[in-house]
Amino acid sequence: MTGPAESDKDRKAQRVDADGEGASGPRAHDAANITGIEAASGHQSRVRVSYDAVADAYIDRVLHELRHKPLDRALLTAYAEQLQERFGARAFICDAGCGPGHVGAFLAGLGLSVTGVDLSPAMVARARMLFPALTFEVGTMTALAAADGRWEGLIAFYSVIHLTSDAEVRAAMREFHRTLVDGGLLLIAVHLGEHGDVTEHSEEMLGVGVDMDFRLFDADWLAQEVVAAGFTLEARLLRAPYPDVEVQTNRAYLLARRTAAVET
Repeated sequence: MTGPAESDKDRKAQRVDADGEGASGPRAHDAANITGIEAASGHQSRVRVSYDAVADAYIDRVLHELRHKPLDRALLTAYAEQLQERFGARAFICDAGCGPGHVGAFLAGLGLSVTGVDLSPAMVARARMLFPALTFEVGTMTALAAADGRWEGLIAFYSVIHLTSDAEVRAAMREFHRTLVDGGLLLIAVHLGEHGDVTEHSEEMLGVGVDMDFRLFDADWLAQEVVAAGFTLEARLLRAPYPDVEVQTNRAYLLARRTAAVET
């Protein structure tokens, strides 16, 4: 999932709850799987329902967006090359919060073996139709249904933006660390807040009624959390938005390598 629509720019911002769990504690991101076992609670349930509703309009908006983002393509290509140099041409990766699967498909085109995971069953269904050679599953990045060390790489492109409490972010980072092998690479992309960490609420996206929050991050804080979860930060990139291509927010990309296990 790649973030708020242009039409949402007038949404009212509010300060993120620094450490509280509120309605969005570390298990709030648990989603119903595609056969419907356990529903997400609180705001993450609203995120799931909202993306189910906006899925078709969202796909029309983002499916070919990488064609117009040369820096993103270059970064994803460098990421793939680093994985392949260490783990081989068909390195296994997870695309966490994959949306319609277009970013994972780009990496698969470079030779990686990709599994996409998304909270929205509608997005997963569309991704399976669009990219039938890839694997897509309904799930949650705060409780990934994967064994320890399952993947050699993991990307979260504009997907942690819906983790609106610090507790959720930390749960996701622990899961990213747990499911990566030693030396595995994590690549995160987020929107940045103009004045630090904020959440914004949206009731409309691409002409569709929704009810969900987006988090715009402070890059320093997020980098610290990645390191605290047991990663070594290898690269950090900030960029301005591409005009007429995407939401007009500044972006941050963090590339980190899994290191030692952390005590919990």
